[in-house]
Amino acid sequence: MKNENTTPSERYKLFAKISYRTLNKDGAEVSGGERSEFRLLQEINDAQNYDFLLIDEPESSFDNLFLNSDVNQIIKEISDSTPVVVVTHNNTVGASIGADYLLYASKEIEEGKPVYRLYSGHPTDRTLTSPNGKTISNHKITLNLLEAGHDTYIKRGQGYEAIKN
Repeated sequence: MKNENTTPSERYKLFAKISYRTLNKDGAEVSGGERSEFRLLQEINDAQNYDFLLIDEPESSFDNLFLNSDVNQIIKEISDSTPVVVVTHNNTVGASIGADYLLYASKEIEEGKPVYRLYSGHPTDRTLTSPNGKTISNHKITLNLLEAGHDTYIKRGQGYEAIKN
């Protein structure tokens, strides 16, 4: 008897009940966050099958320890053989990944109108340069984007020092 309502890949459900649990490395059932971490790592690893990898804000729902230890490590390994572009506003990804090159998109107001510019350079360059030769301070841009500005960066460092010992 042929059942038109089910696909061949769904017919096994009529004859067998399959249940499973996904466990983490400690043997406990995975949380939603762990499941998301696994999917992200799997997607990043699959990028090795493509010409380049584009990652847009991987930090949006993950903790910094996971990003620094797992995500950054895999991205660094993939970047040895595949061009990788990471869009981020998080210093754990942005500053610790060890980028080879930086691109910074800027919206500037000139004569009352918005002008969009792309600046680029190496992480160690003092300035980033746009195609028309305009430059900006790499230090200032990096502190503003990744650390919420110089004052916040200093306060954060003082806070860490205060609780260190």
